Amino acid sequence: MKTPSTRLILCLLVFCFAMWGGGIIAVKFAYGSFTGGQIVFARVGFAALFYLLLWRRWARLPYERGDWFYLALMVAFEPCLFFLCETFSMKYTTAAQGGVIAGCLPICTAIAAWIFLKERLTKRTIVAIGLAVLGVGISSYFAPGDDRAPDPLLGNLLMLGAVLASSGYAVCVRYISRRYSFLAISAIQAIGGAVVFLPLLFLDPLPAEISSQALGGLLYMGVIVGIAVYLCFNFSLKYLEAGVVTLFGNLIPVFTLFFAWLILSEQFTLPQLCGVGLTLLGVLLASTGAKESPAD
Repeated sequence: MKTPSTRLILCLLVFCFAMWGGGIIAVKFAYGSFTGGQIVFARVGFAALFYLLLWRRWARLPYERGDWFYLALMVAFEPCLFFLCETFSMKYTTAAQGGVIAGCLPICTAIAAWIFLKERLTKRTIVAIGLAVLGVGISSYFAPGDDRAPDPLLGNLLMLGAVLASSGYAVCVRYISRRYSFLAISAIQAIGGAVVFLPLLFLDPLPAEISSQALGGLLYMGVIVGIAVYLCFNFSLKYLEAGVVTLFGNLIPVFTLFFAWLILSEQFTLPQLCGVGLTLLGVLLASTGAKESPAD
């Protein structure tokens, strides 16, 4: 397979995290009719069905002895731990406070990739991480509060768990993608998660009434995030360093603020705009120094 251009991969990453940012609002809408367990299963259920229909395209796996450990660890990190922590965090805290915690993602992943994958922490990457995280913190801190946050401490701890799980996932995918296709990785992730989360469907009764907003939020998480976003994310991890890819995760709260303004009519403050600018500057700094790393 011909190695795609870095510019194409970076464009896919922007799309990926833009849609991911919209997913935070989608989860809030989904909670209008569905329980947390039902939302978590939907996030992998639609994707699992999609990959089962395409099983001929990915089923011939280049399996080698010991791969089961990395594949199982990958599924355990994400979707299992990540989806559980992220979904339930939005039940207890605000998107703004969650954004502050999400700003730790590039730091955690870059350090993990440096330890386990021997990826270099360049000065450019360190400065970019600092700018991006500072921007996330400013834009999230000055976001208006949300009365629908009954336990912010618990929600923030769950979001921190999601960040750590996502960091572990990125390292596993970066390692296993040296031989496995991004399509196979996405399929294993979705089907494995669907099997694990299937019992959650039987813990709560189905909703008596389903609003169109809640259904739209559920479909968005299952189709857009569960399929399109993870295909782009796993594809990018095959060709770019894990630390560079997850740095774009700082765009999640930026796009969340944008969609909150567009969909929920929330207003930006001047400090928020400054924070968004710092985040974009950090991502731009990292992307201009990103190097392709073709899979073996």
